[in-house]
Parts: sequence; C-alpha cells; structure tokens
Amino acid sequence: MKYWSLFALAIGVAALAGIVIGKAVPTQTGVGNPVVMAPLLLGVWGLVFASTWLWWKRTDDLQQQGQLVSWWWGGMSGTVAIMVYLLMFYGRHSELTLGASYLVFGQGAGFVMAWLIWRFRGRGEPE
Repeated sequence: MKYWSLFALAIGVAALAGIVIGKAVPTQTGVGNPVVMAPLLLGVWGLVFASTWLWWKRTDDLQQQGQLVSWWWGGMSGTVAIMVYLLMFYGRHSELTLGASYLVFGQGAGFVMAWLIWRFRGRGEPE
C-alpha cells in the first residue's frame, strides 16, 4: 500500500507543479524577473524529483529495469516520431521545431550526466 501511496504522491506533486508553473510563467513571453523565477521553478522541480525518488526507492530491481527500458525505448521512439513530424510539417527553423530540438539536447545532456555518475560510481562494470 505504501508503494502505491508514494506513486500517487509523485503524480500529485507533478500535477501540482504543472499548475504552479502554468500560472507563474506567461504564455507568450519570458518571465519578467528570471533571477527570482529560476530558483522558484528549480525548487518546484526539486519537489517533483524528491517525491518520485521516494517511489523509485520502493520499487524492486525488476520494476526499475522495466521503467528504465520503457523510458529509454519509449521516450526515444516518441521523440524521433515527433521530430520527424515537426520537421515535415513545420520545417527545421520554425519556433516549434527549434523548441523541440532544445528539449532533445537538454535530455541528451541530462542522460550523459546521469550515465557518467552511474559509471563513475562503479555500476557500469561488466559482470
């Protein structure tokens, strides 16, 4: 029961973060004071990360591997499909395509950082 409660907490915190960010960030322009808003938004992200970490630590190894594989292959497949769609229908210099490209670059950078941490902690040694 605790596992599912933590899962529900993670989903709830993520939904609340979406609402907070949706209300705090204007739709057509950037924020007025990024020096104040950046720590606030990073703090909201930190709360989401912390709530999902509680759930993640309660999952067993098989469930963790399933989550990792589905996020990797599902996320990559979805990213490729959306990028092809955006390139075909909006062109490579549209704001939408450029925004999606920035997101892909950010995900790639996050992946590399997480992988390097994992590797240097000794988890990448062959069996």
